[in-house]
Amino acid sequence: MAGRESGYAYLTLLPVLLIMAAFSLYPIGYALYLSLHREVLTDPLNNPYVGFQNFSNALHSYYLTSSLVSTAAFMAMAVPSVMIFGLLAALLLNEAFAGARILRVAILLPWAMPAVVSGIVWRWMLNGDYGILNSALFQLGIIHDYIPWLSQPALARVGLAVAHVWREGPLAAIFFLAGLQTISPDLYSAAAVDGAGRVAAFRRITMPLLRPTIVIVLIYETIVAATTFDLVYVMTGGGPADATSLISWYAYAEVFKFLDLGTGAALAFLIALVLLAVIILYLRVLRSEERR
Repeated sequence: MAGRESGYAYLTLLPVLLIMAAFSLYPIGYALYLSLHREVLTDPLNNPYVGFQNFSNALHSYYLTSSLVSTAAFMAMAVPSVMIFGLLAALLLNEAFAGARILRVAILLPWAMPAVVSGIVWRWMLNGDYGILNSALFQLGIIHDYIPWLSQPALARVGLAVAHVWREGPLAAIFFLAGLQTISPDLYSAAAVDGAGRVAAFRRITMPLLRPTIVIVLIYETIVAATTFDLVYVMTGGGPADATSLISWYAYAEVFKFLDLGTGAALAFLIALVLLAVIILYLRVLRSEERR
């Protein structure tokens, strides 16, 4: 009887599994096919099997090195900032005060806003000629000349990272808040009885119990930062001087600018493999910490 029920359960799940396979496995398989063939849209009839030549072309391209440097610089600013902002905001939202529930909902608005809209807003705010940031700083007497925020490589990277933190920080805060609310208040009461202050309680209770949530958020935000495309497309277009040409932008350029589907697909697989390695590394670090 139990076997029949189990078989019926799998049978009812079969349509959903087939739909998921059609929308996930088929695109992955087709992308793998493209990565192993010469697929250039300007020469559609000449598409022989080339093996790993597309992977070799992607790995030996100057643009790959440049995009990796830009991606590393962007992630070094964006990921830690998102984590710190999210944790501090979660600690604030975890406190009981008037309007806490409203603030918990309102903080999600930047994340709920479409990324393209966020990019347009930040591009307008950071505009070097009429941006609101330059206007405010000029009115306050902090600057005497408008700053071309998105026209200088270093400032463009910072501006892109700030826009990313503004968008992703609220979601990280909600994740951390969910983790904080799983910690029993009795632990903090016992620590207070033992004379532990807020800093000691945070270090000895909050952080150890929040570590699994931190790792999950870190993995998620690393993937999001490494694959950021929409903000780059809207705010900077990969410039200036390729300063914001992230690895995702390089893959886009291969496909939609150079019309090279094979190299673009190979690059997408390389990105996925690197992210998979990062995820495995994070999980191993988490397991080693749990064994201590």
